[in-house]
Amino acid sequence: MAHGHHHHHHHHAHPHGDGETERMMRRATYFATSMALALLAAKGIAWWLSGSLAMLSSLTDSLFDVISSTINLLALRYALKPADDDHRFGHTSIEDIASLGQFAFIVASMAIISLQSAERLFHPRPLEHETLGIWVSLAAMALTTALIAYQTMVTRRSPSLIIASERLHYLSDLLFNVGVLIALGASSVLHIVWADPAMAIVIAIVVLWTNRVIGIRAFNNLMDREMPDAEKAKIEAILKASDILSHHKLKTRYSGTKPFIQMHVEIDDSLDFQSAHAITDTLENALLAAFPEAEIIIHPDPAPAGKPRSRTA
Repeated sequence: MAHGHHHHHHHHAHPHGDGETERMMRRATYFATSMALALLAAKGIAWWLSGSLAMLSSLTDSLFDVISSTINLLALRYALKPADDDHRFGHTSIEDIASLGQFAFIVASMAIISLQSAERLFHPRPLEHETLGIWVSLAAMALTTALIAYQTMVTRRSPSLIIASERLHYLSDLLFNVGVLIALGASSVLHIVWADPAMAIVIAIVVLWTNRVIGIRAFNNLMDREMPDAEKAKIEAILKASDILSHHKLKTRYSGTKPFIQMHVEIDDSLDFQSAHAITDTLENALLAAFPEAEIIIHPDPAPAGKPRSRTA
């Protein structure tokens, strides 16, 4: 029993379990969703009245934020669910599925806006009500800055993939508002007709570029890609430092932010069961210290201790 008990110990220590942090994460997602909805309405009106494509581009990004915040809120709820009978590995992969869905959505919408902007570049037409658009952009910037400050505080306390990716969205949103301001300013003050569609295309490209990371990571996680080399090197170092003779069949992967690590280890076959078990236990704890959220499976194989320590992958 003592063994099982001590296992429970490090499960409670993991970041998601901290009630206060979890409340902050939830608050961050609610804050993000309600703010994005307000911005969406304001930008919608500004775009409708001004006909600015840069505003439409920024509007689509906000629409994307609302959709993704909602998906994230549901996904986070689901990802934090403990493992159950149907999902023995937990529910963390939902983070990857949500990210991949969002990525597909953003690629489609940015392609549409770029096509519209290209058309507008060839048939330019002046904007109207630019001042309203400028005020909306300024208000959006103030709100977004407040949200980013809060999200930064939350990510410092708990490295949630979802909040971190939301923070990226809003950070780029801030840049887009600057872009929209420039486009509207150039149009109203300098009467440069092509500034607006050109800015819309720039925004679309930036949105795609900043989101590529999320799409790629989600895809790799769903494909059970091995952990990054730096992290694998860390695992190898821990294995080398332990009392095992050698290891093989090391497999690693990520599901959302949760690492899965499994391997076969060779242990001196002259040891009694207790000592052999102590070796795997010590190894498991060393790995957990490095990867607190990890699920670790160690399969011990007996081996004659006489043979030199071989290093097999």
